[in-house]
Amino acid sequence: MSSRRRALGLCAAALSLGLVAGCGGADQAAPATSTAAQPVSTADLPKAQPGEVHLFGINDLHGNLQPPDGSNGKVGTYTAGGAVYLAAHLARLKAAYPDSAVLASGDNIGASPLISALFHDEPTIDFLNAIGVAASSVGNHEFDHGVAELRRIQQGGCGLDGCSPGEPFTGAKFPYLAANVTDADGQLPAGSKPWTMLELGGHKIGVVGVVTPDTANIVMPEGIRGYRFGDEADAINKNVPAMEAAGAETVVALLHDGGAQQTHGRPADFNGCEDIAPGVKALAHKTDAAVSVMLTAHSHQAYNCTLDGKVVTQAASFGRLVTDVTLRFHDGKVDASAVNRVVTRDITPAPATAKLVDFYAAQAKPRAERVIGTAAAPLPAEPAPAGDSPLGDVIADSMLDAMSSARAVAAFMNPGGVRAGLSGGNITYEQAYTAQPFGNQVVAVSLTGQQILNLLEQQWDNASKPAVLAVAGISYSYSETAPKGHKVIDGSVRMAGEPLNPVAVYRVSTNSFLAAGGDGFTVFTQSSETLVGPIDLDALETYLRARGAVAPPGGRIEKR
Repeated sequence: MSSRRRALGLCAAALSLGLVAGCGGADQAAPATSTAAQPVSTADLPKAQPGEVHLFGINDLHGNLQPPDGSNGKVGTYTAGGAVYLAAHLARLKAAYPDSAVLASGDNIGASPLISALFHDEPTIDFLNAIGVAASSVGNHEFDHGVAELRRIQQGGCGLDGCSPGEPFTGAKFPYLAANVTDADGQLPAGSKPWTMLELGGHKIGVVGVVTPDTANIVMPEGIRGYRFGDEADAINKNVPAMEAAGAETVVALLHDGGAQQTHGRPADFNGCEDIAPGVKALAHKTDAAVSVMLTAHSHQAYNCTLDGKVVTQAASFGRLVTDVTLRFHDGKVDASAVNRVVTRDITPAPATAKLVDFYAAQAKPRAERVIGTAAAPLPAEPAPAGDSPLGDVIADSMLDAMSSARAVAAFMNPGGVRAGLSGGNITYEQAYTAQPFGNQVVAVSLTGQQILNLLEQQWDNASKPAVLAVAGISYSYSETAPKGHKVIDGSVRMAGEPLNPVAVYRVSTNSFLAAGGDGFTVFTQSSETLVGPIDLDALETYLRARGAVAPPGGRIEKR
């Protein structure tokens, strides 16, 4: 659904694929096979028919090895998810359908809970290896730490800060597919492939993988420098002839991109496809007819469609659903259908997976439970009326404090970098990490007053909604109805309590993602200097320890 415009990974209703606007052909929602009263899971599976092959699709696991909490652990009204239950349901599916394979559509890792993230997401890759994933597309979060780290995840070896506990990390046993990710020479990231071939039940199935082109805007620019993220359908279509030449009888596309149903206030049927986002239809229409199945991702939603003769699905996120795709081969043809099955928790947990999860949970526990500060009241991540969030402002305060020795006078924090709020009372390291999990460096840059004005105006460059930065040391007012480029009210900007001087040079603090132009804030790249400070989470911990009980900040931005 984060990687640095982190809210993108989770705000499904706002997502679209941004491809061709129109789409023709017969678009038909798949019949609803689940209801609020009768979820589809893996009990009482239909008997396999001759010539039948199954593919089990998951997406956007994000390292959720332990059962996710709250709404993240539900599908509709049903509690779902957790690696021990996902493994158990997959084992049941494989027993019923031995001619089968597990496929993933990206964001297996990144923005992960501490049990995975503390160990460079190696526990999640070990889990995916154990359940027999045959292939995965890359997701935007696979690029969180750049193409070099993606190669390590694929090929194995220790992280830059040393090896994780447990067995040596040998990398993913499955290929990462990145057909639309190329450098200037047309080469894919080292270790990745455009497509792979599955042989199941005597049939060959081509599998191609792509990722949203928006990845270029939402991960650390340095980590992907020199790579472009091309049109997804074009990349899929380009590789179809090679797969067919290798004997593929049909093609399955793993796409780390997707949309959402528009249910107009009604609960969404996870096997329905009500008023699906136009971008999903557009992508199905543009993709080669040889593709019979499109397993989508990124928007963390559940749907199941037949669009332009293709089965198009998504299995929510965090391991709460499995898409069970049936391929029936007959008379030189392939019929495809799918059902999203709930990963219920009423099944005996998989013992081997429980052992893996328990090991890493025990390794993470001492650090996770360490108290690093106190909040006098809840610090929400949700935006206040003016657009910034209370927790975002506190993080900006911590970045300003971290660079005070460098004479920084203001700080800026991107809203998508704040993934969860903090409750009142004691703040543990795990809670702080959950709120700010990306490990960016705090930096100070030098900008003129006019450049700072230009930076503030870039908050409204986003096509769907403004990306209002949380701030410290600066205050201003804006008019939402003013023309683009003139939102900030003249004379309202104050730096360190003084009116902004357009020709003066100010040193301001931010994170390394924004400093590199992330989220489209390219003004930061115009800085005349860059000074490097601590990791952002370390800065937040230092700030919380020094301040005692932190209260929600007062308003710094005014919307008129």
